[in-house]
Amino acid sequence: MKKTLLAAALLSLVSGAASASSTMTLKWEHKLLDGRTDRPKFEFNHRMDNGFAFGFEQAWQYDRSKKELETGFAPEQYELTFKTDYQHRWGDRNEHQAGGVLDYQTKETANTVRAGAYYGYRVTRDFSFKTRARYAQNIDRLSLGDNPRYRNDYNKEMRFDLWLTYRWSDFTFVYDLIHLRKLSSEKNSSGQEQHTFDNNSQSAWEHEFSAEYRLPNARAHAFYGKFKLKQELLKNSHQNSEYDWYGKRDNAIEFGYKYRF
Repeated sequence: MKKTLLAAALLSLVSGAASASSTMTLKWEHKLLDGRTDRPKFEFNHRMDNGFAFGFEQAWQYDRSKKELETGFAPEQYELTFKTDYQHRWGDRNEHQAGGVLDYQTKETANTVRAGAYYGYRVTRDFSFKTRARYAQNIDRLSLGDNPRYRNDYNKEMRFDLWLTYRWSDFTFVYDLIHLRKLSSEKNSSGQEQHTFDNNSQSAWEHEFSAEYRLPNARAHAFYGKFKLKQELLKNSHQNSEYDWYGKRDNAIEFGYKYRF
């Protein structure tokens, strides 16, 4: 409840900010493996004329590995992320863009600060690319599940993105190449590394493909779909699960509606 109140307070603050462009997005992410999760999301972003942008994303979660009678019919609050960034454009066609991002994410098991920088270039009217490097670190000790047990170490990782964007008529197609790398290390008494991704490694590759359609006679409205090619599930916890997860990819699809004003 506190997270929802914080999100509402930020929305009221944003609504009185300088005039520029704002976007509200309703999203639904569905993990394809049986017993994984569904995540409804709401995101708000506002970019001012001076290049600064800020907003938030609230995500809830349905845990499909548990029975509805056990979890209830309402989704649990999963995470809340406050987002800020600055963008500067230049060039004869405003074809260059560069800036920085600073986010704060809070969830039940971790609070994380993320900071990064990006550069983009519009090659033609319809084709552009953008790269970003982002550093993330937990600001409290790592939590182990739902119980109040902690490790005395902090998770640190890098994320690198390369977006390729192509616009055709009222459609926009985006490919995102993602590389993830752990910068922190913690080994247990058996010498096994604890700071790993789902693929049981300290580095991982992921891919995302999305297509967006903007209504030609109502430019404020758009619909999009996204396919997320995720990592293989190779941890011992995946192998010992009652579901047949081990060795399979944790792929997901996401659908959304955007309103820009």
